[in-house]
Amino acid sequence: MSTYESYAEYYHDLTKYSPEGIASSQHRLDFGKQPLPFKEYSNKKTIDLSYLLPLDRNPFSDAGIKSDKSFTQTEKSLSKLSTLLYFSNGVTAVVPYVDKPFYMRANPSAGGLYPTEVYVCASGYEGLEDGIYNHQVLKQSIVLLHQTDVKEALKKATFEHPAIEQSKLFLILTGVFFRSSWRYQDRAYRRVCLDTGHILGNIDVVSKSCDFKPVLIGGFNDSLVNELLGLDENEEQALVVIALPDVSLNIDSNSQTVLPSRLDNQNITTPEGSRLIQLHNRSRIDNFVSVPNIKLDNVEEKFKFSSKDSFDPKIKNFKWKNSLFSTILKRRSTRAFSGEQITKQELGSILKFAYKPEYFERENLDPRPSYFDLSLIQTFIAINNVNGLEDGCYYYSSSGHYLRQVRFKNFRDEIYYLCLGQDLGYKASAVIFHTSALSKAVFKYGERAYRYLHMDAGHLGQRINLAAVNLDLGVSGIGGFFDDQVNDILGIPETEAVIYITTLGVPIDEKQIEDK
Repeated sequence: MSTYESYAEYYHDLTKYSPEGIASSQHRLDFGKQPLPFKEYSNKKTIDLSYLLPLDRNPFSDAGIKSDKSFTQTEKSLSKLSTLLYFSNGVTAVVPYVDKPFYMRANPSAGGLYPTEVYVCASGYEGLEDGIYNHQVLKQSIVLLHQTDVKEALKKATFEHPAIEQSKLFLILTGVFFRSSWRYQDRAYRRVCLDTGHILGNIDVVSKSCDFKPVLIGGFNDSLVNELLGLDENEEQALVVIALPDVSLNIDSNSQTVLPSRLDNQNITTPEGSRLIQLHNRSRIDNFVSVPNIKLDNVEEKFKFSSKDSFDPKIKNFKWKNSLFSTILKRRSTRAFSGEQITKQELGSILKFAYKPEYFERENLDPRPSYFDLSLIQTFIAINNVNGLEDGCYYYSSSGHYLRQVRFKNFRDEIYYLCLGQDLGYKASAVIFHTSALSKAVFKYGERAYRYLHMDAGHLGQRINLAAVNLDLGVSGIGGFFDDQVNDILGIPETEAVIYITTLGVPIDEKQIEDK
């Protein structure tokens, strides 16, 4: 009889990093087998979207940039799609190397492996034949994979989700598992879902500028969606469906966003190397099942924290309407921090942008972003050097926008250790930890909760990335850490599984790093 209530809990425990496990690991990277981080298709109809981007220069071709006023109606329609795809997952920089260039994207990815593929589904959308397309990131184009009635197929697969009928364009994000497991082995499922969540964060902030209202659909029949895309399920499977109705339509973005899968703790012991695909397959949904009405514990009520430390209610004006695209283009994962201070106001502004989007409606950003279930996620922050805050670990109340101190000390040395000896953890001014009571999450959503948790954490991470970069601060996500030691050292409740870590600080100029 299994001691685990779910396969997700078994998977999470067996993919934890520990000092002993890292020291004894025999895993070595075989660079001869490293997969490409993108798909290539030959002899397929290609539609060039590059010349429709709102950029001063075209990084893909010499086709030239047309002004929006000179676009035909069809080009205007395709320009919205091109802009959304590019600023969500497009190539924003090319780093030359001796053997081959490295293509950097609008979203961060663990190890630069980019395991998420983006498919476009069209049904009556101007400029596109009805069917399935793949986003070709290297040329900023889409290729027609096959023509089909996607709307009827998606209605059936999403159990008649209301946003399907009201949309003409859809995105489906998939995970190509070996791209990440080549390096991170079974733990890669965490990274794949976090990476996908970062793309969702970009889609969320860019969509309104493209006249779309993204509606996440996490509860769908996996087999039907995979079949629609023609996927080899041993290599690639769908993670999320996104309907893109017109922003002017009044659609409940939370309708059927998440559905539960079954809990599966039968025959739970599986060999190393097969746990990733086991978790994903056990989290599949075949039939519509309502979400049980479960009240999750409030960490703030359950544990006695210190008095509130509130942020200044005045928010820094980010001026996203004028600089959102340039911020995405500028975003890079910081390679090194200086260790200098950031301010309490800067930290508060970053957290408010991530958790309080209603304050940014005036900046042409959607005040109601589409998440799976943020009530599952708790946020703790280790303060190393923030002007206006005492060093220590804090619980952050996302609803009240204030902090409660958990432990009083500087954690630089401990975080350096927790983050596998990465200087980013040591030199960061603040380190954000996203956690979840995993047993409660899987009781509510079954094995599928693991997908929802990591994609939501990645989504939050991307909003934190963009807010930090817009303030000229450094930011970098960390998916590799000693799981259990995080709780022990920082005083985070042991019932909270650590999902993701994001570091914030003052960046060191890239040239300074190279000169060292």
